[in-house]
Amino acid sequence: MRRTGYGTSSSGGTRRDFLRNAGFAGIGAAAGLSYPGSSGSPARAAALEGPVNAFTWGGRIMQKEVADFEQETGVHLNFIGASGNSENLAKVKLGGGDQYDIVGVDALWVPKFYEEGVIEVFDMASWPQYGDMFDQFKNLSIWKVGDKFMAQPWAWSPLVLWYNTNHIKTPPTSIKFLWDPALRQRISFTRQQEDVIAWMGIATGAKKPYAMTKEELANAKDALKRLMPNVLKFPPQEEELVKLMADESIWVTALSAGGALRIKDAGGPDCKGFLPPEGFIGYFDGDCIVKGAAHREAALAWLQHRVQAKYIIDNFMKYRRPLAYRGPLDLLQKQGKSDYAHQLFYDQPEILSKMVIIGPPPNIGEYVDAFNEVAGS
Repeated sequence: MRRTGYGTSSSGGTRRDFLRNAGFAGIGAAAGLSYPGSSGSPARAAALEGPVNAFTWGGRIMQKEVADFEQETGVHLNFIGASGNSENLAKVKLGGGDQYDIVGVDALWVPKFYEEGVIEVFDMASWPQYGDMFDQFKNLSIWKVGDKFMAQPWAWSPLVLWYNTNHIKTPPTSIKFLWDPALRQRISFTRQQEDVIAWMGIATGAKKPYAMTKEELANAKDALKRLMPNVLKFPPQEEELVKLMADESIWVTALSAGGALRIKDAGGPDCKGFLPPEGFIGYFDGDCIVKGAAHREAALAWLQHRVQAKYIIDNFMKYRRPLAYRGPLDLLQKQGKSDYAHQLFYDQPEILSKMVIIGPPPNIGEYVDAFNEVAGS
């Protein structure tokens, strides 16, 4: 699940403290820098060696940009679907740079991957497209070592609980609606074990959903046990959640901003979103260069290629969640589509300070075990 009050980080500080320290203060006042054109794409003359093995989420990959990259560079992009951060970390540790060049990572997991020695920093400031990035992401100190980045910022969003209004007539007022017996086998979340357990922590009143005590974790595990009759499955990719909602196999899921539009585009029913008053998970994410990547230069060329304005806009319009780049927001506002931007939270960065931000629990093994013991490994 990619996805009131203020949550707390696994390090114990408040979300407000974390965001201030991370460089998110004043996010709504980010400077409107010049919007780059399509220049700066890598050239075939660079004699790049591929393929680029991108172990990341499907929301990163657009067919047009991949085709253009392969035509311009002669390098093939090999997309490998990622799942949860903890599973991804284990796989990258095992496969290393021989198997993966790029790995998608969430929020507070990025420094964790760096501390574990599986990713390396790189220089983004020299890229022509760097100017389009919001200042708060440029200054995201927890993702930087000196002036170099551990990850290329990509998207951010709260995870919204979307529900099918054809079958759920009364708008929910609490996260506890998930346990309604009428929802038997009508709920699905992505298989990100620690995030599922964190949702259960929110539902059971845990103070720090990503740093629960043993008692809180036991309560969360019990909540998942009680939820299981209502769960159809835990697919690895959120694209499957969209399909399941569209064909009405499920009636409730957690998706980022714009989930209802994506479901509708897939031929699905009308859906409404709900941010539980007990709290809600959120994320900002990025893609990292795996340490010792066999095709490092080609991987960097791909990351630079995909943040060209034309591709960012296409990605935003397809996946309907805010990005770390100002271009789509500026364009929507110029086109008189400010309401659309508002619907997708692009102009509501204050939500960042209210999210329980996805991160690695200090006792992550216990989170994974709690999930697997209930839902299966």
